[in-house]
Amino acid sequence: MHCRTSAGLRANPFYAITSAMTFTPVTPSDIAPGTTRFVQHEGAAFLVVRDGDGRVHAIDGLCSHALLPLAGARVRRGHVICPHHGARFDITTGAAKGPPAHCGVSHYPAQEKNGMIELDLNP
Repeated sequence: MHCRTSAGLRANPFYAITSAMTFTPVTPSDIAPGTTRFVQHEGAAFLVVRDGDGRVHAIDGLCSHALLPLAGARVRRGHVICPHHGARFDITTGAAKGPPAHCGVSHYPAQEKNGMIELDLNP
């Protein structure tokens, strides 16, 4: 089985933020806890998530099941739920956690700085 993402075939690495990363501001940081924001940046789609504890996460913005946008995805128990077919993805790793998705999506290191959410977009 080959897994697709908006950027092609990729693995789902979990990242720890290091000084070698290059962060790019992608959206204002005014995202309420337990909600998501769909962001398009330089031709790519991302879903920025603020968990219930206020931490920021980012995953690929397209569902791996049908490559539909995750805009409007809900956050539940550490997962985002695709608004189209109900696929679930772990917000900390991008791993698929429920059908119909069997493949995860990419996860991106995220941080807040100067009122913006920044992502490391380099795989």
